Amino acid sequence: MNPWSCFPRLFATVLTAFFLLPVNTHAQGRGGGGGVAASPVVGADHKITFRLQAPNAQSVQVLGDFTTDTLQMTKDARGVWSYTTDVLKPGYYQYWFVMDGLTMPDPVNTDVRPASGVYKSQVGMPGEGTAWMDFRDVPHGVLHEHWYLNRENDTARRVVVYTPPGYGTDGKSYPVLYLLHGANDYERGWTEAGRANLIMDNLLAEGKTAPTIIVMPFGHNVSGSAGKLPEVKALQATLGYSVPTATPGGRGGGPGGAGGTSYMENDLLTNVIPLVEKEYRVLTDPKHRAIVGYSMGAGHSSTIGLNHPELFAYVGVFSGGAGENAISKALADPAKTNKDFKLIWIGCGGDDPIALTGSRNLNQLLTSKGINHEWTETPGYRHDYQIWRIYLHEVLPKLFRDEP
Repeated sequence: MNPWSCFPRLFATVLTAFFLLPVNTHAQGRGGGGGVAASPVVGADHKITFRLQAPNAQSVQVLGDFTTDTLQMTKDARGVWSYTTDVLKPGYYQYWFVMDGLTMPDPVNTDVRPASGVYKSQVGMPGEGTAWMDFRDVPHGVLHEHWYLNRENDTARRVVVYTPPGYGTDGKSYPVLYLLHGANDYERGWTEAGRANLIMDNLLAEGKTAPTIIVMPFGHNVSGSAGKLPEVKALQATLGYSVPTATPGGRGGGPGGAGGTSYMENDLLTNVIPLVEKEYRVLTDPKHRAIVGYSMGAGHSSTIGLNHPELFAYVGVFSGGAGENAISKALADPAKTNKDFKLIWIGCGGDDPIALTGSRNLNQLLTSKGINHEWTETPGYRHDYQIWRIYLHEVLPKLFRDEP
């Protein structure tokens, strides 16, 4: 599979929007930016205005992780469609347009990432309360990319690795966090939208967490276009692999798993962990390994982590999680599980339409068995990076804090 196969489709999408732009030779004289409508525009009133210049379109909507609704945009006399949000709290948001049924990123915003069957544009709302995930003037870690061949199905795969500040010169060995993504995402999701590297940089600068190597692998069994689950599913069908149930809403990643946990487990144990332990100075005992994931990745992290106490002593489960049969090994001997694991952490947004029931069930199941764990249900949050960033920031200081 050609890892660059997604770009012709993105290029075609952007060209479609470009050729819908009207030629307005008078706009420059009036300060109109050469006829191209500015978008997004972040206001001092904490509202965001989205615009798309498409005079021939019949209908345009904007969707994003700041709302549960599909928002109808309105067209002015110049053919510019626009929508202004209600007041938003400071943070980082993803959005995209649907123009006459065509999903597309904002063609005049270059901050774009692939995910959820559509290329999402991103925008920041400055303000108080975001310093923990902002880019700040602190020492920064380094992001590395490694390609490898998974011989089980001959797919080219990539893993992203964060090394903390000082790794290149200090000669020390570090604990490792394996950080997993959801069904509608890919290995760059945690850095492109989740801001995992910046969150870690800031925590380290504040002395609130242990320096850690973070490993972010690709979670699907086939490679498809980066982050686009519909194409991953289509390729699975072509190659004869199982096709998972579609995720409602397509906004983050379902609590199930494309290709199944067993595939991710095989890839992690036979490819990713050996690669990391060959290429990096890492501590290899379970008390220096953690596995954390959201949505589909929560199913992976709970199943793989709780079934492998010889590998992991820390397990984080965001907005999802395994069922009873999948973690029967951990449930069979609660005393041993409590001894083996230093932390089992489960969290879910209180307004999550996808994973809340399953997350609550996992919490109740562990409670009924007397298995030590932490449970957080956060009102006002749904199934997206708005809550997963918060949970990562909360969990990182709990990892490896008692270890030398």
